[in-house]
Amino acid sequence: MLGPSHTQAPHPDSLSKARHALLGPDRDPRGQFSVGSWPPPCTASWPGAQMSQGAWLLGVSGLRNSGASLPLATWLSLLAAGSPGWAWVPNHCRAPREAACNFVCDCRGCPDEAQCGYHGVSPSPGAPFTCDFERDSCGWQDISTAGYRWLRDRAGASPQGPRLRSDHTLGTDLGWYVAVGTHRGRETATAALRSPVLHEAAPTCELRLWYHVASGDVAELRLELTHGAETLTLWRSPGPWGPDWQELVVPTGRIQGAFRVTFSATRNATHRGTVALDDVAFWRCGLPTSQAHCPLGHHHCRNEACVEHPQLCDGEDNCGDRSDEDAALCRHYVATDFEMGLGLWNHSEGWTRNRSAGSPGLPAWPRGDHTWNSAQGSFLASVAEPSAPAVLSSPKFQASAPHNCSLVFYHYLHGSEAGCLQVFLQTASPAAPQTPILLRRRHGELGAAWVRDRVDIQSRHPFRILLAGQTGPGGVVGLDDLILSDHCKPIPELASPPPGCWAPGPWPQPSSLRPRSFCEPGHFFCGDLCVPPEQLCDFQQQCPGGEDEQECGTTDFESPSGGGWEDASVGRLQWARLPAPDRGGPGPDARRAAGHFLAVQRAWGQLAEEARVLTPTLGPSGPRCELRLVYYLQSHPQGFLELVVVEGSRRELVWQALGSTAGGWKVDRVLLGARRRPFRLELVGLVDVDGPGQQGAGVDDVTLMGCSPAAATEEDSEVSCNFERGACGWHTGHLTDAHWQRVESRGPRYDHTTGQGHFVLLDPTDPPAWGPAAHLLTQPRVPSAPQECLSFWFHLFGPQIGTLRLVMRREGEAEAHLWSRSGTHGNRWHEAWATLHHQPDAGAKYQLLFEGLRDGYHGSMALDDVTLRPGPCWAPRRCSFEDSACGFSVGGRGLWTRLANASWGPHADHTTETAQGHYMVVDTSPQALPRGHAALLTSEEQRPLVQPTCLSFWYHLSLRNPGTLRVHVEEAGRQQVLSVSSRGGATWRLGSVDLQARQAWRVVFEAVAAGVEHSYMALDDLLLQDGPCPLPASCDFEAGLCGWNHVPRPGLGGYSWDWSSGASPSRYLQPPVDHTLGTEAGHFALFETSVLGPGSRAAGLISQPLPPTAASCLRFWYHVGFPEHFYQGELRVVLSSAQGQLAVWGAGGRRRHQWLEGQVDVASAAEFQIVFEATLGGQPALGPIALDDIEYLAGQRCQLPTPSQGGGAAAAAVPAAVGGTLLLLLLLLLLLGVAGRRWLQKAGCPSRGEVDAVAPGFENILFSADRVTLPASVTNDQ
Repeated sequence: MLGPSHTQAPHPDSLSKARHALLGPDRDPRGQFSVGSWPPPCTASWPGAQMSQGAWLLGVSGLRNSGASLPLATWLSLLAAGSPGWAWVPNHCRAPREAACNFVCDCRGCPDEAQCGYHGVSPSPGAPFTCDFERDSCGWQDISTAGYRWLRDRAGASPQGPRLRSDHTLGTDLGWYVAVGTHRGRETATAALRSPVLHEAAPTCELRLWYHVASGDVAELRLELTHGAETLTLWRSPGPWGPDWQELVVPTGRIQGAFRVTFSATRNATHRGTVALDDVAFWRCGLPTSQAHCPLGHHHCRNEACVEHPQLCDGEDNCGDRSDEDAALCRHYVATDFEMGLGLWNHSEGWTRNRSAGSPGLPAWPRGDHTWNSAQGSFLASVAEPSAPAVLSSPKFQASAPHNCSLVFYHYLHGSEAGCLQVFLQTASPAAPQTPILLRRRHGELGAAWVRDRVDIQSRHPFRILLAGQTGPGGVVGLDDLILSDHCKPIPELASPPPGCWAPGPWPQPSSLRPRSFCEPGHFFCGDLCVPPEQLCDFQQQCPGGEDEQECGTTDFESPSGGGWEDASVGRLQWARLPAPDRGGPGPDARRAAGHFLAVQRAWGQLAEEARVLTPTLGPSGPRCELRLVYYLQSHPQGFLELVVVEGSRRELVWQALGSTAGGWKVDRVLLGARRRPFRLELVGLVDVDGPGQQGAGVDDVTLMGCSPAAATEEDSEVSCNFERGACGWHTGHLTDAHWQRVESRGPRYDHTTGQGHFVLLDPTDPPAWGPAAHLLTQPRVPSAPQECLSFWFHLFGPQIGTLRLVMRREGEAEAHLWSRSGTHGNRWHEAWATLHHQPDAGAKYQLLFEGLRDGYHGSMALDDVTLRPGPCWAPRRCSFEDSACGFSVGGRGLWTRLANASWGPHADHTTETAQGHYMVVDTSPQALPRGHAALLTSEEQRPLVQPTCLSFWYHLSLRNPGTLRVHVEEAGRQQVLSVSSRGGATWRLGSVDLQARQAWRVVFEAVAAGVEHSYMALDDLLLQDGPCPLPASCDFEAGLCGWNHVPRPGLGGYSWDWSSGASPSRYLQPPVDHTLGTEAGHFALFETSVLGPGSRAAGLISQPLPPTAASCLRFWYHVGFPEHFYQGELRVVLSSAQGQLAVWGAGGRRRHQWLEGQVDVASAAEFQIVFEATLGGQPALGPIALDDIEYLAGQRCQLPTPSQGGGAAAAAVPAAVGGTLLLLLLLLLLLGVAGRRWLQKAGCPSRGEVDAVAPGFENILFSADRVTLPASVTNDQ
């Protein structure tokens, strides 16, 4: 059994907890059959249809076991054979070569599996052996021969080249993975990553991994398994690949002895992207270990392992030594493996005997047979179309009643959703053969794997078993290892079968007189219409009676067709339609005392344990599309139900129920929303059906409502919205698993409209999202005017929140980025607006999109009070130039240009501090702008100012004198308010000017050239804030951060200082009042150290560049609030210049819950910046560090603080006075110690290490209000 499946695995992020604790026992399934023409169309038919009097199936599902069924005790531990958690760990170890990497902990502490993707103590039941690459490579090695190689890497390790934003394990740039990056060679190259040597994979073994392809320049991805001299290709894909992490699920089958797995990426000559691999896991790969005694109903293998009796003689090596398939044990069974021919199954039409080696080249062709798990093994395959299905017939068997004639078979359905395999029973009464009865039906895409199934038959008349297969374009149906029990006794017959035994009967004629062939294959016939397949189940009625929308998911399960839901389970559980008396549930079905519903039952599959059932292909859907369902769930201690939306290879979890429903049925609704592409709905269930009590899960009365895209109401097109009564015309996009949610104000979450209402929120931790982006978008709409103004309120808060972006889409055009903000903007709501510009022929529809791009999991985004009106907006109060020129127009020579990745100008912008960031720049070289000439940059019209306002901006002047930058304000006339002509440098500088304007006004930036070659001027990050401009590097934080910026550190998460107040609800701890006002309404700068991991990581708050100073004073107030006995946090003051960094002050976390004053004299011979650095030296501790009232007094030395009344000043007076005395004493001791050491050195006394000469500069001593901290070079010099 070989090959992968992109569709069989339920949503991995939500199943992991349940998988670790639940078992999936083997069981007899209830057969599925109905009476009809032969061969009937491959349509749904669930258990519960009327049985023929001539034959009946033995059902052991649920609570209705027949007398001939096996007792419940025989089903207790099937998963033990494949779960490493059930392994008995002996006191001694076997030989290392036998014990290493065999998916079983043979030694205490499991050291034998340490280099096979496992670390720690013995795994829990059902836990996989996983490598997440967080600590090491788990034994995986690069075996590439070219420069294109695999390396262990993480997203934040290097800023160069196209890289991933996050790993899959943690979902942040702190997590590790293995990747191959850009290779600049011009030849095709392959990078290969090989696993350690692994041993003995069980038949249930499954390899799951996550991969990411950052561009389309990769020619092929391939997964191979090498066993002995044979290498099997388990999976191969030339793309295309999605933008996010994608899961690959590959069953390996039984592997005897040693083997390796190799994952390779082949690049073409233009490859410039990254291919990454993460979270490689081996599920259910361990063989059962030896036991002294086996449980009741189990078989003791020759190697003392225990397997259940249904696993005997089933064609798989479950024991590990093949003793369960021993010839003497299985002498009464007749197995056909097709290695030498068809055996008893010698009546075949449409089936061909094949091998994987020398296959016809179909992508869906089996990679190996089931018998030997080899490309050299034989099997039956067919590509027959539905109009002429392939049929395989058994010989005629004697009547089996009262015993069972059991057929175990392995089937393969891959490559087409139209694939179908049906098992029929045809009895021969004394009069004439009867119409075949459907026993089992599998339909759809089951993945590239051999799946086990079994049917049990008791018949009073002679009978035959018929297997009919069909598929669609590109699909393959396969059969292998047909095993008949001893009560299937053939009747001697002539060489040719009786006529008509499996001949197709006539198709039933429709009510219309037209023949069925009136429509093309695949089309649906109703009335006088032929409905093409893409219009079936599209929520828009085509047939007069709505027949084309009848089997499309909405159902009460009273019809045997089950509303079109198809079971696609491949493991030990399945979904089955059951009558209420057989429900195994909490009572009658959802609506009546007698009826049918869908329930999780035992099945015969050997692969993934979850039960899966899917609808036909649905949609597209409208924004109001909603699913209503009634369900029950009883599973202890764990179990779940899930609803997943499947679009191609993408899977989106939209609903989940955990635990139990307290003994009754529950009703729930799930908003599916607008989906532009067809999709399928999948119900996934996992329960411990053999656990204590009456455990199980069921679903009834499934209804899809409001899903037609044409059923949009006026509200659905409404953009203006305060979200109090709904989401208006805004709906969630479904390209990733991160979603915007309409929520109610509660706790730290509060809306803007009333403070107690509703808003839309993006919180990547609820539920955990691995996708990098979440979309909130409108329906396409026609513009109401050539220009429209969209205004809204946004909330960006948290130390690692990411970017919020507004985008406009038009059909056939590239997306237009209108507005964006990155990083935290404090714990408050901000207003923003953007002008929408439309073409004069305003007939083209457009769509608005808010896109949230997360950086990690610390923080949230929110939107509220969105308004759209005709006409242009006022000019924005903030502009970073990341998405547009913000309405600025150019004048004069028209040389101002918006640039990024420029070959001239600043190497990085100010907003993002990267080469990819944008800014406005003008070339002031003589050939571009002659000496004395000017280039103008003029804003759009700004609204009148109701109070004094500060205009701040960041500018960058070239090292060569570019000339003069002048700032003008145009109100009634033009007035110059600022002129900058200082020397340039390698850094951005802050400019600010106080403004007052009672009328509409504009700001004009004028660049006057000095006529110097290779010179330029650049602008970035313009901001209007209420209130006067603060002094340089000074701030009371009442209006914002006053030019102080956070310092993102690549590789350490890029955490940010925040801005908040005591009155603002927050999920993070913070001071109850500020220092400036001493009230809850006052604001402060804040950093929550708990987001930092261990290892002395830091987050900085950095000032604007300051001129050199001989002595200046820095005063500030700080607040450190850590719990008792957790003092890992520290606040430091660092001076940063071209000469390096110098720590000049530091305070730990031993003072708690009050504002304390800090001050320090600073001096620098070069231009410098002040950095407040929050660090964490030990393990993470929950606690904030806050700053307020920073004051930089240029040219003034600090004075000791004087006692004052009230607040934190009084609290700081005594420590400051004591600290001054201690400071003098410690300095004296320090000088005496240094003098004594030098005297000893002069006297010839040896020392353990010589001290290097120190260059002139800063003395690296940390001063605080009450202590002196010596640097390591002093304190460790003994």
